[in-house]
Amino acid sequence: MSTVRIGVAGAGVMGADHVNTLHRCVSGAEVVSVADVDEERAAAVAGPAGARPAGDGYALIADPDVDAVVIASHDTTHADLAIAAVRAGKPVLCEKPLAPTTQGCVRVVREERRAGSD
Repeated sequence: MSTVRIGVAGAGVMGADHVNTLHRCVSGAEVVSVADVDEERAAAVAGPAGARPAGDGYALIADPDVDAVVIASHDTTHADLAIAAVRAGKPVLCEKPLAPTTQGCVRVVREERRAGSD
């Protein structure tokens, strides 16, 4: 079985929960990076999983060591980060809401369709 290297954008309650669950309970998953606007919080959440902290979700997505992305940052960042992950060709799991508005959700869906994902 190959390992999927995961980056988590957002180190708040939900992001920390995703990091913990992936690290402790998901066989074949390795959290390699955690990004948050609060770099100290990113470091605190990343540490127990042996991941690197990052201060920028876009850098996390662009990181060649990250195979897939979990978005658990502030709701207002979800759509743009999801679109960045789709454009980077990386699978993405986005916490709800996908975007704060219907228009934002439509942007993400259109980008995903352009990329050829279903």
